[in-house]
Amino acid sequence: MQRETASSVMKIGASIPTFELLNVDGKRIGSSIFGGARAGLVGFMCNHCPYVKGSELALIQLVREFASKGLVAVTINSNDAVQYPDDSFENMKVKAREMNLPYPYLYDESQAVARSFDAACTPEFYLFDAHSKLAYHGTINDSPRDPTKVTKHHLAQAITQVLEGKPATPNYVHPIGCSIKWRA
Repeated sequence: MQRETASSVMKIGASIPTFELLNVDGKRIGSSIFGGARAGLVGFMCNHCPYVKGSELALIQLVREFASKGLVAVTINSNDAVQYPDDSFENMKVKAREMNLPYPYLYDESQAVARSFDAACTPEFYLFDAHSKLAYHGTINDSPRDPTKVTKHHLAQAITQVLEGKPATPNYVHPIGCSIKWRA
């Protein structure tokens, strides 16, 4: 049974941590991908979490909707694939291909990037403005596990505000999901 995990809080206004990770296509992609973006989104995801499974289609739609307006997005899997083989790099490739993900899906095998963001759960989102400063941290919506119960689209609202050059309000909505599976 999956347990909900609350995330810690990265401070609004913090600079995006520098990173470079392997994408499912075999190329290395890093935080430099956000150079020139009007908004940059980093999402901590995985393959097995029911909260991710309940949110993934909404994320795909958001990225497709806002990419032409200046949003650049990446997702990162930091789970220990030894404990959770569904989250292996090979299975990430399968997921990316089957779901036709419109964003890079990066593998944080060392878990150093998740630690640099203070990430704690999946799904968990960090939205940065055009100056690579954290503008929003939190959940995608008010029902990440069950899309039929969504009434508030927190991330979409924050993206819209950031793309308009406004501060995201709210700028933090407590992310809830499965814990990142840390190595022992």
